[in-house]
Amino acid sequence: MADVLRELINFQSYSGQERPILEYIKAHLEQNGIKPFYQGDNLVVKLQGQDSSRAFIFNGHVDIVDIGDSKRWKHDPWLGEVVGGRIYGRGASDMKGGILAMMETTKSLAGRKYLPTDVWFTFVVKEETDGSGTEQFAQWFQLQGYKKQYSELVAIFAEPTSLDTVQYGHRGNFFIEAEKIGVSAHSSRPREIDPHAILEMSKFILDLEAENLRWQKEFENAEFAPPTITPTSIEGKSESPNKTADNCRVHFDLRTIPLYHQEAFDRVRDLAKQRSIKLSLLHSPAPTGYTDPEARIIKVFQRVVPGVKKEVNDASNDLGFFTQVGIDGVIFGPGEMPQAHREDESADINQITTAPKFFEEIYLIWAGITKA
Repeated sequence: MADVLRELINFQSYSGQERPILEYIKAHLEQNGIKPFYQGDNLVVKLQGQDSSRAFIFNGHVDIVDIGDSKRWKHDPWLGEVVGGRIYGRGASDMKGGILAMMETTKSLAGRKYLPTDVWFTFVVKEETDGSGTEQFAQWFQLQGYKKQYSELVAIFAEPTSLDTVQYGHRGNFFIEAEKIGVSAHSSRPREIDPHAILEMSKFILDLEAENLRWQKEFENAEFAPPTITPTSIEGKSESPNKTADNCRVHFDLRTIPLYHQEAFDRVRDLAKQRSIKLSLLHSPAPTGYTDPEARIIKVFQRVVPGVKKEVNDASNDLGFFTQVGIDGVIFGPGEMPQAHREDESADINQITTAPKFFEEIYLIWAGITKA
């Protein structure tokens, strides 16, 4: 399995550039007699089961975030170097380890003589930007009549949870660009510069930090971590050191919670209006996700995974695109979330090799087979 994982890490599968890695996965599965197909830009496998009124879905994204400055990596981000039982590279934890576990589970279930229900595997694109891969699959799934066909339907999103935690919800997000138009003038006369784009944007950032503190108090006892808004990049450049920039742009990552999703964005928009700052969305918003923590799938996890913890995810992922159309799901997979998006990202190989056994047993017990 380590060799296949290394090859998955070799692919620079940035959002919007996923087709080569999907072709690799497709060829790998076809060699094992499986027939994947493309649904839009996503790669999908459907295994037909005995009971076509019930279905289980495994979901995983193949895209990754950028590596930043490669010189800051001690291990090459694309080689999949193995050291001390860990494999290093972009996507090792988030989430090519989970993708490999899904591939192995696909092969194992496809090789069984008896499959109690339908099983779907969705290898999706663009989770790291706007989640449009899973969103499009969920829409297609409904339009094809599958949502109505299945009286019982549940999903696992194989994002990293260290195989010791099952997550039943996550925050939503808005990726926002804020722009302030100012005047370009001689910087030796600051009081005559009105508006000063960079200073006005700085005040807006402080407004939002105050809002962060207010949200922290208002939602401190909520099931989810409070909403947050974080500046992730800033640009306000003048070609001359003695001339002010005539505009300033900042990108923000707004994280929301159920019942305070659109409301959080509306609050940010109101604060922007007060300073005549223009807001636009970099990508479509990602919804929050939530499954009842007492759902049957959670109880299956508690039976299969000794001492499993249950919690909500502070970040965002694709679960919300399922729960908003009435499909329950949970987040569970190999890899550690603190490794995601960082330099020298790595994953525990033992977790990755163990995950397919958990996936298969969880599915079979959910489907009604008491012993996997």
